[in-house]
Amino acid sequence: MWPSAMSHEAPLPNRMPDLPRTHAHLERGLGENRWTGYSLAVRAKNRLLSLAGGDVPASPCRVPWFSAGKPVTAVGILRVVANEPSLWPQPLSKTFPELADSYAGDLALEAILSHQTGLRITEPHLRGDAKRILTDLAKIRPSDFQLVPGQASYDPAGGWWLLGQWLERRTGKPWQGFLQTDLLIPAGLGELGFEPAAVPMLERRAGKWIRTETGTGPGAGLTGPAAALALFYEKLAGGQLLPAASLQHMVRPTRAGKTDATFNHILDFGLGVILNSNAYGADTVPYGFGTQAGAGAFGHGGARSSIAFADPEFGFTAAIFLNGRVPETEHQPRMRRILDLLRSELA
Repeated sequence: MWPSAMSHEAPLPNRMPDLPRTHAHLERGLGENRWTGYSLAVRAKNRLLSLAGGDVPASPCRVPWFSAGKPVTAVGILRVVANEPSLWPQPLSKTFPELADSYAGDLALEAILSHQTGLRITEPHLRGDAKRILTDLAKIRPSDFQLVPGQASYDPAGGWWLLGQWLERRTGKPWQGFLQTDLLIPAGLGELGFEPAAVPMLERRAGKWIRTETGTGPGAGLTGPAAALALFYEKLAGGQLLPAASLQHMVRPTRAGKTDATFNHILDFGLGVILNSNAYGADTVPYGFGTQAGAGAFGHGGARSSIAFADPEFGFTAAIFLNGRVPETEHQPRMRRILDLLRSELA
């Protein structure tokens, strides 16, 4: 039975160390300076397993999830669309008259949620007045990013900024407020939100760990304990956050077999979630869910530091945060090793 069929109201016992080999590996990583802290949570068979160490003082600590929180925003979008299906095929210009007769204005929600916009806009370009940002977005074209219209290319922030603004115009509430008061809090996920993280994010530069910015906005600003994010995925996979048809739409391939121009690797997407793409190279796929992930696994990674996902085939959800951002070439193997070790202990 999928764990979400059980009651979530009573706190689950934490009997750690139930993952002794994973725990030992994470502690060795601290000693070898591969990361400065960690927080891990797994929900499996109606049990919560959690670990924290280094500069993450305790499991309930609020950590930054960067893009691993994108599915929260995606669920918010899909809930609005479920109540008003006519919104789904509409171009953005129907919501944003400022984008009329522009490339961005012709985009629909599906293109943004599956990263098929042909755009790739980073956070520094999305700071300041929303009116000014919309004016700038009305001018951009895929060629500005050496891309072509509709190209599969992970867009870290630009499309998600638009999704936040879309939520505000369609709900009449700030996007943060809508996601928290209409989605997270009623679902018993109030520990997740968009407040500042309690743990400063570090990044290795020139051999030293230095403090760096955490994520912002509806595509990268989620913070909270690992256990809360693992519970989000459990409730999502268990059908408690979306109508069945919306959930099926979210987790089936919307973009399949296409090379992502940002990651230079084939990567399948649903709507706001990465799908298990091990068929294209289990040892090379970026932000995967472990080399032995079930075919239906889905979730999202965050900025060279985190991963969170559901694996319905194996009946567990997980959220893992590593403090200490490193290059992708180092981060992907280190996270893959943790995920495979974790899976071996859960087997």
